[in-house]
Amino acid sequence: MGNSGKNNPIPRRMVRIRQAACYLSMSPWKVRQLIATGVLPFLQPEPGSPILLDIRDLDKYVETNKHITL
Repeated sequence: MGNSGKNNPIPRRMVRIRQAACYLSMSPWKVRQLIATGVLPFLQPEPGSPILLDIRDLDKYVETNKHITL
């Protein structure tokens, strides 16, 4: 996950499904499944436009799905 341009100091907040999958270390299919089941919220500005996911929601997913074995 990088910035959209080399000189752009603003980090990217919204990512596409493939980038989200890489960030979460899972397949794009699994990310789509999480979207379809309502686990991950998404933004789609117009029908047919790319689905975008908020990095903050991805971080929240990770934090709420961590398991600790004692």
